[in-house]
Amino acid sequence: MKKILLLSFLFLGISNSFAQLTCATSTTITANGTYTTGTINGTYKVSCFNAPAAPKGIWYQFTPTSNGEISISSNLITNDGDTKSDDTRFSIATGSCAAATLTCVTGNDDISDTNYLSEALNVPVTSGVTYYIQWDNRWSALPLDFTFNFTAISCARPTVVYLPEYASTSSANLFWDQTTVVPANYQVDWSPNFAAAAGTGTLVTAPAGTLTYSTVNLTGLPTSNNFRFFVRSNCGATQSNWSGPFFGYLPVTLPYSNGFEEESKNYTDGFINFTLFNSSGTTTPANYADGGAGVALYTFNSTTAASNARAYFRGVSLTAGETVTVIFKTRLYSEGAAQPMSFNLTVGSSQSSAGQATIVQSFTNNSDAAYTTHTATYTALTSGIYYFGIHNNTPQATVQTFLFLDTINLTTSLSTNDNLISAFSIYPNPATTLLNISNINNVEIKNISLFDVNGRVIKNQNGAFTEINISDLNTGVYFINIETNEGKTTKKFIKQ
Repeated sequence: MKKILLLSFLFLGISNSFAQLTCATSTTITANGTYTTGTINGTYKVSCFNAPAAPKGIWYQFTPTSNGEISISSNLITNDGDTKSDDTRFSIATGSCAAATLTCVTGNDDISDTNYLSEALNVPVTSGVTYYIQWDNRWSALPLDFTFNFTAISCARPTVVYLPEYASTSSANLFWDQTTVVPANYQVDWSPNFAAAAGTGTLVTAPAGTLTYSTVNLTGLPTSNNFRFFVRSNCGATQSNWSGPFFGYLPVTLPYSNGFEEESKNYTDGFINFTLFNSSGTTTPANYADGGAGVALYTFNSTTAASNARAYFRGVSLTAGETVTVIFKTRLYSEGAAQPMSFNLTVGSSQSSAGQATIVQSFTNNSDAAYTTHTATYTALTSGIYYFGIHNNTPQATVQTFLFLDTINLTTSLSTNDNLISAFSIYPNPATTLLNISNINNVEIKNISLFDVNGRVIKNQNGAFTEINISDLNTGVYFINIETNEGKTTKKFIKQ
């Protein structure tokens, strides 16, 4: 991604075999060595990356005769200069060339922020499965050299590891797909130190099980902290290489802030799905983080369809009745006239579209002159782990425009105490027409709000009401939020 326009070994010999122009006619790799692609002007097929403009690809394939690992790299001195590409991208995929898309195994654009060549090291492969390697013209169609190396390995490491699920602020469930040959068990190594080498942290054994995936529950983790983990197969006499590092970000209690500037927290600190952009005086755009140079994240619109991109905050642990104020900043960027970007702040039970059931507030950003501050509030109906999200739902546009996100802050006005909780009760429950509030300590009531199960406010009453007409509500479960000078408390009731 050299221009940063923000759009989406053991060598056993030398080969000059050019790759073929289609997936179906891809050149078969039979030996480790160095390969030269020729000009990238063949048919592109989507696998690990969306198609570039005027997409072209060039193809190889490899079918291992035993389980093992492959490494592919264009990080060669011969790819520097005018005759070779110095910005490359490739995908490794499986599936049928006749299908509309292939299934991505892994891909790589840039090795780092300063090295625009590409590599994937120690990628596990399964005996008898054909792996298609596609170099594409996202950044250049010039010929390039790359190395290919296959190593046979009998004890394979896990390759598909999922985001952790968090049961609390100090425990997490880890999941990964079983290897093709199921080992005796798996080993997980975790540590709160991101820099700790594999095998130096706390070792936990996980059963292989009989499902398509394996799982382990980590308990006693540092509360609301971050941790890194590795996973490997234990085949009895031998163990596989470690897979990882992967990272976990335990839910936090409020207040919480993130400016995406801490390298020790992987910059994101648990925020997922938008792309990191390290802005400086020489990048395009220059000095585009909040405050100038620094890190921000971005999403972008589409000129062919409505946008549907989601990103998610780190989890937060909330108590019933806790009101959260979410503050964040956005700014537009375009090489042409920036077009408005629309997005929702959502909240739900997981970092997934299916888990984001509630729209907290909708926004539109029209400015590329400076960062715009957005504010929204949400009251938790029950105690638990919540995830806020940003849903980019911008309509189809005519000009490519980017939405930068930076400087998020979450604060709370929670002051609920045990005395306040016990001071109020509601009756009858279930209720049909009237809901009564018992206020045994005569605490001054400032406001009463009724919410449905999706968090939408359906009634709002100011003042010291002790009786609420609910005859117009549909049958179902509701919540009543009672706000006083001493804090807030939330009760659940059923309308019959």
